[in-house]
Amino acid sequence: MGTITTGRPLDENGDFRDGPALELDPDGPAAEMLADSPYPLASGPAADTWSAITQLPERDGSSDPAMVVWLGPDATELPPHVHRHDSEYFRALTGEVTFVVEEEPHRLGRGEEITVDPGQKHYFRNDTDEHVAFYAEVPWTKTIETQMTTFGMDHEGKFGSDGSFGDPDAIQGLLLSEYISDGTRITAAPFAVQRLMWATVGRVAKLVGRQATDDKYMRDEFWERRVEQPEL
Repeated sequence: MGTITTGRPLDENGDFRDGPALELDPDGPAAEMLADSPYPLASGPAADTWSAITQLPERDGSSDPAMVVWLGPDATELPPHVHRHDSEYFRALTGEVTFVVEEEPHRLGRGEEITVDPGQKHYFRNDTDEHVAFYAEVPWTKTIETQMTTFGMDHEGKFGSDGSFGDPDAIQGLLLSEYISDGTRITAAPFAVQRLMWATVGRVAKLVGRQATDDKYMRDEFWERRVEQPEL
């Protein structure tokens, strides 16, 4: 069987919106993990990225939070970052995924894996013209919370103009970097500079109602309404 088209964004009435679709191999390991997961498919349309939680200790009693992630050909690259205390494990599931660790690219094919140690600067990207997928055991649940909040806010038009999809603005990026700073540090700017920005710009943003995360984006029903779910 070939790929199926799914994961398209939906409006509040359940109708399709203009936005990227996921080309999913229904017989591949990523689809198998999605079918076995009790959690729905989520997406960040502006980022051309999809994900599904597979383990969430706070809800299912598992040992580590984990997810499957799909990157489209135009997927946004996350900023390089380090995890201070815990390692992060990745395994490629579909296509070839590039993991950049300490500025050295590692292009992994199906079944190949890599573990990033604490303190190692890293990020991932899709260097192909196809959809790729990988499995990740992440250091802590905040990684999932920040991703789901960014995705959810994108669906609600909080970043784009006139309710369209868009990438997070600088304020949101600042709030997110502070929220995860106990265990994860963004390396794009010196930490002292980031702390100054949190204490000034970030403080004002919170006073006017901006927040790093929102629990509603961790609820299954939000994603079941907002993203086309595949029949697997």
